[in-house]
Amino acid sequence: MKSINCLNCKTSYNGNFCPECGQKSTIEKITFSFLVSDFLSRFLDLDKGFLYNLKHLTLSPKNTILNYINGQRKHVFNPISYSFIAITLFLLIQSQFDIINISGSNFIDTEKSTTYKFSYEAGQIIGHYIKYFWLLNILFLSLFTKLFFSKLSFLEHLAMNSFIIGHATIFGIFSFLVLRIPIVFDPLVFIYIIFLLFKVFKEKGERFEKIIASFFTVFFTYLLFYLVPMVYVWIIK
Repeated sequence: MKSINCLNCKTSYNGNFCPECGQKSTIEKITFSFLVSDFLSRFLDLDKGFLYNLKHLTLSPKNTILNYINGQRKHVFNPISYSFIAITLFLLIQSQFDIINISGSNFIDTEKSTTYKFSYEAGQIIGHYIKYFWLLNILFLSLFTKLFFSKLSFLEHLAMNSFIIGHATIFGIFSFLVLRIPIVFDPLVFIYIIFLLFKVFKEKGERFEKIIASFFTVFFTYLLFYLVPMVYVWIIK
C-alpha cells in the first residue's frame, strides 16, 4: 500500500488515520452540513471538546487542569476558547431578560460624592464592555494566583485561570437565571471561583491555609477588576 503524507503534520503512514495526530487520510469536502456536524462534534462530544471540559471541571477540576498543564491535552477543549464561549453564552442568555438599566438618568444624583460618581461611571464602562473586562479578569486572577500559589509559571496560571473563569461563567449562567444579577456583581460566582481555586491548590493538611489564600486571591482580583475602570474614569476627567 502506498504511503500517505499527513496533510496536518506531514507524517508518512499507511491506513485511514495518521498515527501522529489522528488526521483522516481522506479529505471531506467542505459543505454546510459538514461545518455544522464538525462544530457539534467538537462542541457536544462528552469524550472531548466543550462538554468534556464542562463535565470534568465540575467533577474533578484539579485533575483536569493539572493534567492539561502537564501535557495531557488530547481530549480537552482549549482553555481560552472555553472561557470565550462560556462568556458569549452568558451574554446571549442575559440579553434575553430585562435587566435594570443602570445607565438611566434616574440613577444619577448630582448631590452624590465624587467617589460615588466615579464608581457609577466605572460601572457603566464595565457594563458596556463586560465581555472584555471579564476576559481581562483572567489576567488579574493570574497575577494573584502567581503571587499566592507560585509553583506554576505565569503562562500556566493563565491557562489554569482561563478554565476557572470559563467554568465559573457557566456556573454564573445558572445563578443568573435564579438571581438575575450580572455576573460581575454576583456573590455566588465570587464564592465559586474561591472554591475552584481551593480545589485545584488544596494539599493534604493545608485546607485552612488554602481557603484563606484562595479568598484573598479572588478578593484582590475583584478589587483590581473594579479599580481599573475607576482609575480610567479619574484620568479622563
